[in-house]
Amino acid sequence: MGRKPRKSTAVSPPLLRRIASLDDRISRYIHTFTSPLAPKPLLRSLEHLADFRLFFPVTLSLFFATPSHSPLRPHLLLPLILCSLLDLIFIGFLKFLVRRPRPSYAIHGDYNAVVPVDKFSFPSGHSSRVCFIASIFSFSRARIVEAVADPSHPRLALLIQRWIEEGDEAMAINLLVAAVWSWALTTVVSRVVLGRHYVLDVGFGACIGVLEALFTLHFLNFSVLI
Repeated sequence: MGRKPRKSTAVSPPLLRRIASLDDRISRYIHTFTSPLAPKPLLRSLEHLADFRLFFPVTLSLFFATPSHSPLRPHLLLPLILCSLLDLIFIGFLKFLVRRPRPSYAIHGDYNAVVPVDKFSFPSGHSSRVCFIASIFSFSRARIVEAVADPSHPRLALLIQRWIEEGDEAMAINLLVAAVWSWALTTVVSRVVLGRHYVLDVGFGACIGVLEALFTLHFLNFSVLI
């Protein structure tokens, strides 16, 4: 009698391992294809502009420099400050839990981490930060238009009047919001091009940033305190 065929004992890789492997291949391809074409100084500038160590003190300074009765303080600047702190804690916690190493095909010696867990890759803190900034600008569009028309902001009004005609404030703010989103999405893509993150890192980071903005505006409204 012939011998029965031996059953294979090979175990197929878990679903998460397959996803991570595919993510690695796609991210590596994007980095390899775009790295020779993308200007490194621009990518590094985008990295620095979205850094917590620059964004937080600048936003805090603008908050204290803005008149206390301005709608920009409770509806734009305060949410940006609160959301940046929430983002720092939440993203750091997720990185500590997941502990996904940064892409091995890129050099990270020139990257200065804000906190120790920044050596991990998932999720992307830069992506979450720029997306919560853009989201808060979007959700606070009406309040920004109100602030532009407010006579208590003579410098802001003068700046707007130099570029647009009276009554076109809404159009100007729409262009501003579009510019902020363009910067945010360019920064998200640049994280993969620079080799700092995988595609899934920046995708999840961007989604988290939008959710953080919604949470901050709906549940962390401390405008009564200012």
